[in-house]
Amino acid sequence: MKLKLPDSLSSAQDLQSVLLELKGLQQWLSHDAVKKQVTQKGAINPPVLSDSASEVVQSFKEITPENVQALITTLQDYADSAHQVTITLAAPAGTGLKKSLVAWCRANIAPDVLVSFQFNSTLLGGMVVRHGSRIHDWSFRRQILAGKDNFPEVLRRV
Repeated sequence: MKLKLPDSLSSAQDLQSVLLELKGLQQWLSHDAVKKQVTQKGAINPPVLSDSASEVVQSFKEITPENVQALITTLQDYADSAHQVTITLAAPAGTGLKKSLVAWCRANIAPDVLVSFQFNSTLLGGMVVRHGSRIHDWSFRRQILAGKDNFPEVLRRV
């Protein structure tokens, strides 16, 4: 099963959250099937899924325990094999910024990349990107520290 995750489902934590919801859905579907066989009535209240989980489940015409199990297996394989990138910003990222950065990473790095977001106010601006053992630091803090010998001269001119 080939799977394309929505940009709202970006990090490994988001993926684990969706997996837990899908396991709950699969359990409910199994119980509902048994209940229908025994009493001819199904359960009344299906579990409520998050928007991300709903987007992933919409790929199926019919939601059965077997389909959900196949989806769970696919997502677990996806989580095990996906590239992971961590982006650290100077402030918490908004939803729009997260979606655009995830879309850029999936278009330019790898279509199966998982992007985690952190924030650290000591960066002062810019960002730090970690991918595997590589760290790319485009923060203002690094730029200021790199030019610390020139900093007193700049202050004298002010």
